[in-house]
Amino acid sequence: MARVFIQHPVADYEAWRPHFDADKPRRAAAGVTDVAVLRDVDNPNSVWIVQEADAALAESMLKDPELTKKLEAAGVIGTPEVWVV
Repeated sequence: MARVFIQHPVADYEAWRPHFDADKPRRAAAGVTDVAVLRDVDNPNSVWIVQEADAALAESMLKDPELTKKLEAAGVIGTPEVWVV
């Protein structure tokens, strides 16, 4: 298993969070577990997601073209930074 760290700003956390929560089935299908959503104390619209997942499945999920559409619809600003360790 790997730990996946994702950081990205959002236009509005309160608007973004329901989109994230609704995507739980896709994350579960990719084997994602132990998910934590964190917010920067100085900028609550800067979101960190920390999750455990199989590294290969996580990489595949992150490359899914549908994910880009979901991020845009949720108000993610720019390209998320991702670390798989």
